Amino acid sequence: MRTRQLEVFHAVYTQGSITGAAKQLHVSQPSVSKVLAHTEFQLGFLLFSRIKGRLFPTKEAEIIFSKADKIHQDLAQLNLLTKNMSDNPSGLIRLACTPTLGIDFVPSMVSSFSSNYPGVDFETHTYHYKEILDHINEGSIDMGLAYEAKNNEEIESIRILEGRFVVLGSEKFSFPNKALTCKDLKDKPFIKIEGSLSEKLYDFFKINDFQPNFITTTDSYLMARSYVAKGLGITVLDEISATSLNPEYKTWELSQAPSCNIYIILPKVAPRTLIAKSFISFLSSHNYKL
Repeated sequence: MRTRQLEVFHAVYTQGSITGAAKQLHVSQPSVSKVLAHTEFQLGFLLFSRIKGRLFPTKEAEIIFSKADKIHQDLAQLNLLTKNMSDNPSGLIRLACTPTLGIDFVPSMVSSFSSNYPGVDFETHTYHYKEILDHINEGSIDMGLAYEAKNNEEIESIRILEGRFVVLGSEKFSFPNKALTCKDLKDKPFIKIEGSLSEKLYDFFKINDFQPNFITTTDSYLMARSYVAKGLGITVLDEISATSLNPEYKTWELSQAPSCNIYIILPKVAPRTLIAKSFISFLSSHNYKL
């Protein structure tokens, strides 16, 4: 007896009629009659006696029902369990991000998601981009977040946020406009940041025939922020990092600069849990406020 046959048999037995069973199952009466007749044909004996338009269970049906009722209850509990798992997924997400995204962006995303999915646990790490790729390939993390990630044979990258470059400075520097061009930055002491966005930014400078007045170079956004705070110079970085690192200092938009995008990084071959899929969907649709 297949699951659908069991369901129809149980409904007819408990409701006492084809009409009642059809209403309980939200199907037509002919479909219930067809399934029941097919079941009896396969079994080789009747499950119900038809007397004056009413159905009465046979001795065989009574024996079957004692077992079928428990199976029916188990199936109902299984359906409820799977529905709860779908509506309220739980589990562990092992997440890594680049250092500046770990200051505000990732904590904001994790906090917002956790408020909607209280059954989720997070294990979070900060790594540089190449380290994130290594950990994903090793299977020690489930996903990563970084700027300007790229696909390869083992990695899938999905863009979740498009940002922009901004100029970061202290009270020592002033500019007449809120949006600056490369010409506005000419001869200003410039702190060079080496990182995932460097190539895109310095290609933009090259296209605009702009050579920054580099006075120091660092691969640390935190150190660049400290240099800016001490008035050593200005720097250019993405607006999320600028806001996270330096909310009290001045920022200016860099006109016509390329976008700087955040990507979620995933292994191509590893299966994704339901909670991981929910988090990916959340990241792709969440409106992050600067």
